[in-house]
Amino acid sequence: MAEPRVVPCSGKRDEKYEPIVFREFFGNSHPVELEIGCGKGKFLVARAIGNPGTNFLGIDRVSKFMNIGKTRAQKRALPNIRFLRAEGKAFLTEAIALGSVSLFHIYFPDPWPKRRHQVRRVFTSELLVLLHARLVPGGLVEIATDDKDYFVAMKKTIAATVELWENVCETVNERILDGMNKTSYELKWAAEGRPLFYAELKKR
Repeated sequence: MAEPRVVPCSGKRDEKYEPIVFREFFGNSHPVELEIGCGKGKFLVARAIGNPGTNFLGIDRVSKFMNIGKTRAQKRALPNIRFLRAEGKAFLTEAIALGSVSLFHIYFPDPWPKRRHQVRRVFTSELLVLLHARLVPGGLVEIATDDKDYFVAMKKTIAATVELWENVCETVNERILDGMNKTSYELKWAAEGRPLFYAELKKR
């Protein structure tokens, strides 16, 4: 199926996204996992190879790196993975149906460490509410960061929406899901000896 049309808004920098029906988009009714900020797609392509009965969608605002993921998937002729250029919150709001995603991946988002830039952080209570609404019952959100201060802020954000989650797990230097599969940043930061912080949220 062709990619959903992105419709530019006249006089605005943001974009509008048409709703996606996953059954039509992937040509089947398999569970769907979505990675926000997929970068070069290393993690998602490996996951698609290892889980042929699941569909995978990677989104990123930057096409330059995401196209590497597209090429990786095309070379392997993977039928269960797609990549789209999109802004996370707007895409979730407009394109993703309620109760349609089994698992969201959010790995190593920009921590924007300077106080004046922290309003740009992607991980907010608003995002968690959007994710929760679009998860299937018992669906998961997987999170990772190498920035300790950002992880502290993330935990405060999670605590602010704690009523949405049946269970919250936290680990350091131990990936909770798919421990043998790593993102490019994950491998890089681990090789440098940085502590890596993980969290998993399960929808109530």
